Amino acid sequence: MNVNAVSVGELLFDVFPYGERLGGAPANFAIHAVALGARSHLVSAVGSDGRGLEALQMLDQAGVGVTGIPRVDSKQTGVVLVELIEGQPTYEIVEDVAWDDIDIVPEVVSEIAAADLLCWGTLGQRSCRSRKTHRQLFDLLSKDCLKVCDINFRMRYHSVEVVEDCLRRADLLKLNDKEIPILRAYVDGYSDDRDYLREIRHRFRIDTIVLTLGAEGCRVSSQDIDFKVPGNKVDVVNTVGSGDAFTAAFALKLLSGADLRSCAEHANQVGAFVATQDSGTPSLPVGYRILS
Repeated sequence: MNVNAVSVGELLFDVFPYGERLGGAPANFAIHAVALGARSHLVSAVGSDGRGLEALQMLDQAGVGVTGIPRVDSKQTGVVLVELIEGQPTYEIVEDVAWDDIDIVPEVVSEIAAADLLCWGTLGQRSCRSRKTHRQLFDLLSKDCLKVCDINFRMRYHSVEVVEDCLRRADLLKLNDKEIPILRAYVDGYSDDRDYLREIRHRFRIDTIVLTLGAEGCRVSSQDIDFKVPGNKVDVVNTVGSGDAFTAAFALKLLSGADLRSCAEHANQVGAFVATQDSGTPSLPVGYRILS
C-alpha cells in the first residue's frame, strides 16, 4: 500500500548549550512517516543561510521530499533558543523567521493534490502569511485525504480563530494531557475529559480524537466509543519527538485499515521507543514499519 503524507508548518533548529538539532513538529512527523513506510513531503520554508542548507540536506537524506520548502532570502532559518537555568530548560521561539513566510510553490502542488494524509498544528500559523497558506493548502486536497491536526500548543502562538479553524478541519485530532487545559481555555465544555472529548468531537464534527497521557498511554474517543490503551513502560531519555512519532504511527496505521485499538497500541509502542532515544527522530526498528 502506497500512502502519500504531507505535513505543513515550522521547520527549525533547537539550539541547546551543547549543540543544535533539527526540529519542528511537522518536520519530525515527516521523517517518522518515511520510517513507517509512507512517501512524505514537508511544506515549510528556510532561510538562505547555512542552517537552511543543512535542514534541506538532512530532510533529503531522511527521504523527505523538500520541493515544498523554498529558501527565503530575507529571513533566517527558524531557531528555538534553549537555555538551562538550574537544570530546567527555558525556550525562546525566535520570531519573524523563514517559516513565518510559508508559501505553496508550484513544484509541490501535485504532491498536495495526491496526499492521502495531511498533518498540521497551530504553531505554524502564528503569522498571517503562513496562516493564509495553510488555508490555501486545504483547497488543494482531495476529498478523501485524511486531515490530521496535532494541535501542538506552544507559548502564546495560538488564538481562538486558529484553534476553532483547526478543529473544524480535522478528521483526526491529537493532543496531550498538558494541552487539554489550554484547549479548554479556548473551547469550554464538560469538566470530565471523556465527556469533554465527546462534546468537542460532536461540536466540530471530528471523527476521532486521541489524547496522549504520557506513561499512562492514551485515550481514544470516536463515534460514541471511548477507551484507554495503557502505555509501554520504558526508561525515558528524551520525550522530544515522541508525540510526533505517535501521531504518524496512529494516522498511518489507520490508513492501513487497522481498527482504532490497534492504531493506539502501535502508536504507543513507536512513541515510547522514541522517548528512549536522545533524538527526536531516531532510526526506527524495522518491525515498527506499517506500510510496504
